[in-house]
Amino acid sequence: IIGTGEIAPIADAIAMIETQIDFIAAGIGNIHGRYPANWQGLNLPHLQKLTTTLDAITNHQVPFVLHGGSGVPDDQIKTAIRLGVAKVNVNTEAQLAFHQALREFILTDQDLIGKNYDPRKLLAPGVTAIEASLADRLAVFGAPFKN
Repeated sequence: IIGTGEIAPIADAIAMIETQIDFIAAGIGNIHGRYPANWQGLNLPHLQKLTTTLDAITNHQVPFVLHGGSGVPDDQIKTAIRLGVAKVNVNTEAQLAFHQALREFILTDQDLIGKNYDPRKLLAPGVTAIEASLADRLAVFGAPFKN
């Protein structure tokens, strides 16, 4: 995988915004799934160019969606939010938290105790791990999680 991620051409972003969409998910160096070791980070100057260009065309701030937000460093996420990102997708992060918690539960033989084979008990550590992962991400995004 190329370490620069996906970069949306300005012309493509303009074409999309001209369809009167409510949000735009333009590539700014992001990647779906896990990031490779050679990933260079979000291209925040490109996000600034996109924001400036699209805001001028629409005469209002265009909200951006960041696909592939899992694993992006917190400082880059916070800067991206300041530059117009209104939604950050972190599904991979939630999936990995669930997987790790479930794996630990099974590998420590907790699934063999009592009725822990019951899917509600077996999957509970994974659900709790997703909640904790998302609470952490929402705090970084500036929207604390309330359970």
